[in-house]
Amino acid sequence: MPSKCATFSRAAFAALCRMLASATLLLLIAATGAQAKPTYTRLSPEPAQQQPSSLYDAESPALPAGAVTVTPSDVEFSDSLDDYNEAPAENIADPLEPWNRFWFAFNDVFYLYVADPVYSFYETITPHQFRRGMSNLYKHAMFPTRFVNNILQFRFKEAGVEFGRFIINTFVGFGVVDVAKHKKTLVPVDPSGEDFGQTLGRWGLGHGCYLVLPFLGPSSIRDGIGRIGDCFTDPMFYVYPWELATASELWLRFNTLDTLLPTYKSLKNAAVDPYIATREAYAAYRKQQVIR
Repeated sequence: MPSKCATFSRAAFAALCRMLASATLLLLIAATGAQAKPTYTRLSPEPAQQQPSSLYDAESPALPAGAVTVTPSDVEFSDSLDDYNEAPAENIADPLEPWNRFWFAFNDVFYLYVADPVYSFYETITPHQFRRGMSNLYKHAMFPTRFVNNILQFRFKEAGVEFGRFIINTFVGFGVVDVAKHKKTLVPVDPSGEDFGQTLGRWGLGHGCYLVLPFLGPSSIRDGIGRIGDCFTDPMFYVYPWELATASELWLRFNTLDTLLPTYKSLKNAAVDPYIATREAYAAYRKQQVIR
């Protein structure tokens, strides 16, 4: 029968073996777990590769998101609809606007559908030199109006220039050729000349109110009175019979439409309201003629 010591030794040895086996198994499990790769479950599909822009070919690289940014510039926007607010428009009283608009529409039809086609035909059948000569002759004949109104405005130097030009053009150009046009003068003179309406404005008389005349176009109460005064300095006023004087005056005025019609058509095409544009342009033009 074995002794107690031998029994205890065998039990201890068996327990030690079990402990060593357990430790070896744990080490093997730990080593195996360290070498294994972790696996993950995909929750969402991988984003598709961004396609290149259609502006480039298929081989061009696509720009990553956020590569191009747009920064708004500091631009100030104006509420104004045009650029014509820098200088105030010339104002003229227009209490007769409905009446004036009626005659403006009448003149518009007459200018565009009667005077313009007739003058185009007139240009076709007459040479330019003839029309220019007749324009010079009409301007030459209106010398008394310019001369007298320069005197009435105390523009004595301008009156002397007008007188000198009249003498030269009479004896050299026979009134048909403006020989003195490019000659240097003592003082500058308005090419359009002076009239009695300008004289009244020079004396301090205002327009009164705007007035549109049949066939003649924009005017005012002051300039209408001035036209009556100009009749007494117009040589045609003293031609007899009156039918010849009237026909000559109308023809000479008709001959000058080559400068008036293009100006009117340009102003009408550029304006939102041609009536108001014509009224303001006339007021500004006459003001410059008076204060120059």
